[in-house]
This record gives sequence, C-alpha cells and structure tokens, in this order.
Amino acid sequence: MTTIETFPACAWRAPRRGMSGALLGCLFSPLLLADDAPLELQPQSIFAPSVESTAVAEMARYGSKLEIIDRQQIERAGPSSDITRVLQMYVPGLYVAPKNGPFDYGTYSLLGGRNDDTLILLDGVRLNNRLYGGLYLDTLPANAIERIEVLKGGQSLLFGTQAVSGVINIVTRNPQTRDVSGEANLGLDSFMGTSGDARAERIVSNGLGDLGLLAYVSHNRSDGYQPFRNSAYNANTRDRKRSYEVTTFGAKAIQGFADDSRLELFYQYSDANLDFARPLNNKKTTNERIQQIATATFEQRLSEGFSYFVKGHVNDWDTRYTRINTTEGGGSKVINHNDYWGFTDWGLQAEGKAELDGGHVLLFGSDNQWFKGQDDVLKIDDNSAQANALYAQLRPVVAALPDWHPSIGVRHEKISGGESATVGMLTSLYDLSPHWQLRGQFGSAFKLPNAEQLFANEDDERGNRHLKPEKSLNAELGLDYQGSLLAGDFNASGTLFQRKIDDLIALDGIDWVNGQGRIKVRGIEIDGRWQFSPQWTLSADLTRNLVESRNGVTLSNIPGFFARSRLGFEAPDQMWGVGGAIRYIGQIDSPKKIDYGHYSVVDADAYRYLDTARQHRLSLLLENLFDRDYSTSIASNTPRVDNLGRPFTTEVRYTYRF
Repeated sequence: MTTIETFPACAWRAPRRGMSGALLGCLFSPLLLADDAPLELQPQSIFAPSVESTAVAEMARYGSKLEIIDRQQIERAGPSSDITRVLQMYVPGLYVAPKNGPFDYGTYSLLGGRNDDTLILLDGVRLNNRLYGGLYLDTLPANAIERIEVLKGGQSLLFGTQAVSGVINIVTRNPQTRDVSGEANLGLDSFMGTSGDARAERIVSNGLGDLGLLAYVSHNRSDGYQPFRNSAYNANTRDRKRSYEVTTFGAKAIQGFADDSRLELFYQYSDANLDFARPLNNKKTTNERIQQIATATFEQRLSEGFSYFVKGHVNDWDTRYTRINTTEGGGSKVINHNDYWGFTDWGLQAEGKAELDGGHVLLFGSDNQWFKGQDDVLKIDDNSAQANALYAQLRPVVAALPDWHPSIGVRHEKISGGESATVGMLTSLYDLSPHWQLRGQFGSAFKLPNAEQLFANEDDERGNRHLKPEKSLNAELGLDYQGSLLAGDFNASGTLFQRKIDDLIALDGIDWVNGQGRIKVRGIEIDGRWQFSPQWTLSADLTRNLVESRNGVTLSNIPGFFARSRLGFEAPDQMWGVGGAIRYIGQIDSPKKIDYGHYSVVDADAYRYLDTARQHRLSLLLENLFDRDYSTSIASNTPRVDNLGRPFTTEVRYTYRF
C-alpha cells in the first residue's frame, strides 16, 4: 500500500539518499510551523498508487538533477507573484526574465537552452502550446501551487518534444485535512496593485473510500509600472504603463477506491486582461484572455508488482487582441479589434510500471497529443496537427554493483505531416560514499516544428511544411555532496553539460529552414547551501554558458554567465524571519547581437506571525531594493528600445489560516 501527495517534513522527497537534488530543494528553507503550534494541520492520506504523481521526482534516483521549490518559498515570492517570479527567485541554473513584470511573457534559459527548449507541465499536462511552441505562464497564480519540480537536462524520453534542456512540473495543491481548512490572503504593493486569494479543502469518507475536495480563487490587479525609458515614448503615446487584471478559480476532487486505485479530476479557469505595452503612438493595446485546463486521471495498482495510470487533458486558450493607436491630430486609429488567436490541446497518456523479479523496474507508455490553433494576426494556413508516441524505460538492478542505479530507454514519436523522431537515453547514479554521489545522463532529444514554423503565411514570414524535427545530443555529468562544513549542514552540487544540435530550426530571411552544420552548447552549473548556524542559511548558485555559432546562425537570449546568492535568518521560535538575495546577469545578446546584460538586482523579504497559534501572518517583499534600471529583453532594434525590469517595489501581504 502506498500513499500519494502527503508530504510531512519533506520526507517524501528523499526515499533514498540518491535524491540529493531533492534534499537540497527540501532544505532550502525551514518549515514555517513549529511542532507545538495549535494550528498545525496533520496531513491525511488518500490511499492510491503513486506511479503518476512521482514520475518527475523518480528520475532523480537514476542520475537526473532535480530541484524542488516548496510552498514556503512560493509564499515568500510576494503577494503579486506568478510562477515566472517564483522560478526567477529560486531555481539554480534557470535564467528567467519576466518581460514587463508579473503576469507577462518571459525569457527562459535552463542549462544553456532557448526559450522553447524547456517543457512546462501542470500536474503532468503539457502547457507549451503547439501554435508557437513557447512558454506561457502569465496567467498561472502562485497561490494554487504546492511545489515546483525542475528536472534538468535532456528529458525527451518520458516527456517528448521540447524537453531539450529540462522539464518544469508545476504541482497544484491537494486536500490534506479531514476538517475544513484553508487560508485567505490580501496583498498590496507600492504601485497600488492589489491581490487577494482564498483556498478551502477537506477530506471526507463515503461508500467508495476517501474523497478529497479543494477549491481556490485569486484576483490580481495593478496599473503596473512604466516598462520603457522616457526617451522611448513619443508625444502621441497615451498609455505609458503596463497593467494587468487576472482572475482565476479552480477545483480538484480526488476519489480513492479502497487502497488500490483513485480518480482525480481537476479544472482551472483563468480570465485575464493583460496590457500589451508599446512605446509609440499607443492609446490601448490589450490581450484579453480566457484559459481553461481540465484533467482526469485514473490510477490503479493491480498487484504489488504492477501499477498504471491513464490521464486525459484539455488545455484551451482564447485571446482577443486589440490595438488602438493615437494619431498626430489626437484622434484614434484601430489597428486590431478583438482579433483572435488561440489554441486547444488535447492529450491522452497511458503508462504502466512493472516491478520485476530481482528489483528491476520497467516503465512503458503511450503519449498522444492533438493540437488545433488559429491566429488572425499572424496568418497560419494549417491549424491542426497531432503527435503520437510510444516509450519504454528499464531501470535494472545490478547485484554486483549495489550502489549503481542506472536506467536506459527509447521513445518513438510521429507528428502528422512531418518526420518522426526516435530518441534514446541512458542515466546513471553511483553512490561513492554516504556523502558523495556521481551522476550522469546521455541521450538524444528532439523538438518538433510548431505551427508557425510549418504554416505561417505572411509577407515577412513564410512557413516550411518540409521542416525536419530539430535533434540534439545531450550529456550531463554531475557530482553531489551532502554532509557538513564547520559543524553546519552543507550541500553542494556541480554539473557539466553539453548539447549538440542538428537541423536547427531558424529563420533565413523570411523563410523558416533547417540550418546546416551542428550548433554546440556547453557549460557548468554549481550550486550549494550551507546552514552555518541553527538560524542562518546561505545558498548560492552560478551558471556559465558557452554557445557556438555556425554559418551565421547562433542562439540568442542565453546569458553567458549568471549567479545568485541568498542569506536567510529564522528566529529560534520561527515566529519571524528575514532574507536577502542578489542576482547578477552577465552578457546576454539579443538576436541582433545587442548586449543587454551586465546588471545586479537585490531583493529582500520578511515575515512575522502575529499570534502564537500562527493563524495571522504579515509578509513583506522589497523587490529591486536599489531601484536598478535593467533590461529584460530588446523590444526594438532601430531605434533601440529595451523592455525594463520591475523598479523598486514594496509588497505587503496579510495571511489568515483556518
């Protein structure tokens, strides 16, 4: 009998000492609740197999590097935080630059990857859309998230296209208490942005077993800040700030059947009005969006040696784009009026896990995706596609080498109207001693062309129906340490990585083509955490990326170097705590070879419980403490216009837990 989604004291993250990356994420910050706190809610269990809920975390047992961002870290990211902000603050090796603040598009680079080289999952459901292939996290509220799992390196074997440099799995909250419980939050920032959210949950028993119910709602609104320098605006620009208003509600129901199966249903609805900032002649430009995500998962353990899950999902995204300019005489000119762009992704995945004689484990499955999209702004001739995959992975036990934990697997995927892709992967984790581990993985990954690259039909952009999948050969080698330093707990990790890309999909003038030759990316990531006293913790990470160009084609928006460090203090009674962090971004080039990096940003945060029962709490975030003017990306090249990061911002939040 196994349980799922019950995480007392972070014990679930380390089923064996091989999961050093998970332990590092778990220990990153102390628990908020003391053992004798009257409010402490004991997590309850809904009995069921765990094959699907642990799919990402299990790869850390076999040599993949895993980082876990826990609930406390998410809370300290600020009341107006979305997922992009949380990732920016806490994931070693991941460069994140929100374009114009919260609830906006972002630039991402994990282990030297590009924006669409990282696969984003919500409870295992693919969020990267097939219309453009990008990452759209700008309507996901942080209050609905329990934890974030970041699996690094090429992961196409289990997860398919776009898992070239890693996978980010966003795990929503689950009901954990028999009594009705939850929390409510109210927040305010120095730009008069407001936020509010609430959650309630309960586990009840019925004739079938345990039924867990959870519901949440959130609302974030702000007039925002000025995202361009004064010199970028002309006299006709009326709207100089980038505002947002996002409302989300969701619900989850988990029905357990005895102790061998369960059914999980999830639904989330987001309604967002997002200002699309422009510096010239702008009167009003908005993306008005509705996104709906629904999943249904059935899991069952048929015997002690075999379990499986079947998961279906729908991700529906509908945006209306409006652009109104101001003319020289002060009038208005409508460029776009409620022009539609959106997509619907359907998926059905089935996976089985067999525990064989001798301790060997066989994982096998089928992953099927259907995509449909439309864009009235960027004309796309063909608006549908599908992809079907079969995969298998063997995790053998070698009796002669009990400290070696390898895996090997293969995946074959076919996209409609395009070539198929076959990839393989070998991973290895070796316990050198109780404190040291050597890990590595080697394999191929792929990225299918998206609908824009295949079917765009514009005067300045033409798709290519004959594009091949982009293929890469990936290797990662890491060394982890977990022990002590000067009587304090100490964890450190170093990873060397290399990627060789063939058939790079790139623009040649106005035509999408597969580039000639091979592009190489290599680098190193180092991270560590040191709790040098019971109250003080220091953590730091750095990443160095080296990108090679070929035949004039190179990869852009990838920082050559970036680093972060955080110092935190927790009071002995854990009634209050403070922390400060600095991040540095080195050279980072736009597609036009404009370097917009070389800056440092300092943040600070604090919290204080107002009562011994810990039902009432105040939290404070100071973002960009020294009001640094820095660029997150280049909006225009001639003349140069930079998207600016958030200026100095104060955010305060009140939390009530029941």
